[in-house]
Amino acid sequence: MNGYELLAQLKKDVKECFTVPNDWLPEEFRDYRSDSVSLADVERKCDARDRCTLSEFEENAIERAKRVQIYREQIERGLEIEYLP
Repeated sequence: MNGYELLAQLKKDVKECFTVPNDWLPEEFRDYRSDSVSLADVERKCDARDRCTLSEFEENAIERAKRVQIYREQIERGLEIEYLP
């Protein structure tokens, strides 16, 4: 293991050592199998909750809006529209 791998493992291990009491946590983060939850588990639940899953239609709509904004700016500056792939 190199130094970076050792530091990553240390970070992971330290998060497993710290625990948070269930009564400090929102309902969705609680683990009723024990009276506390490790910091690593809380972080995993946060990451899963924050992971944004968009449908293909939503992704296309966002991309289309970005392109329209770029085209609008080109027109406002008096430039010829350079179409994006």
